[in-house]
Amino acid sequence: MTYTTAGSASDSAPDWADQDTDELPHILIVDDEDAVRRYIARILQQDGLVVHQANDGAEALELIKRGTEPVELVVSDIVMPRLNGVDLLNALAASHPDVSVILMSAYAQRELSEMGVVPPCGVLPKPFAAHRLIAEVRRCLSKRQ
Repeated sequence: MTYTTAGSASDSAPDWADQDTDELPHILIVDDEDAVRRYIARILQQDGLVVHQANDGAEALELIKRGTEPVELVVSDIVMPRLNGVDLLNALAASHPDVSVILMSAYAQRELSEMGVVPPCGVLPKPFAAHRLIAEVRRCLSKRQ
């Protein structure tokens, strides 16, 4: 899978640099592929966001349930061991409805809804460019305000 860093985020994007570290949005990246997880984390950290990482849905759910980190948005792959992204989305919709979720997948939004998946904040088709990831994260975070 090829991911590119070409492109830039929207000029109307929020300016995280003006916020205290305690006020920055916390994003949880969930993917069982280390390289993909690190790539996404690097992009979002460069955009000024606080990033946490989990290897799969079970680890992500545990981190959120502990409540030690104020996660506002989860960016999750769908196909993972133990607890997949769809099951994570459903669990969060029931237990933490205030946490937005972006699913990363080769599946289209329509295919996911046909599978009976709770509508996530967004679906990011793989592979994707850095500017598309940032735009989708910013769009989902702006819905929360």
